[in-house]
Amino acid sequence: MKSIKNPEQTTYFICREDETYTIVAHGSVEPNQTMNTGQPIVDTYLYKDEWEAKLIEGGITIEENEEL
Repeated sequence: MKSIKNPEQTTYFICREDETYTIVAHGSVEPNQTMNTGQPIVDTYLYKDEWEAKLIEGGITIEENEEL
């Protein structure tokens, strides 16, 4: 199981099934949080704009009012 545990700063993530960039989950983890996933690939980003660009590449857009 992959985890992000109490990161030093807000960390954005994208969980993928495979190298073809099939996104199955995405979100953020705050310093007081832990995220666990059974997905084999977890990409992490410290900058929201970089994370959003990768989501757009994968065909996902985040709405302004959407919670992470």
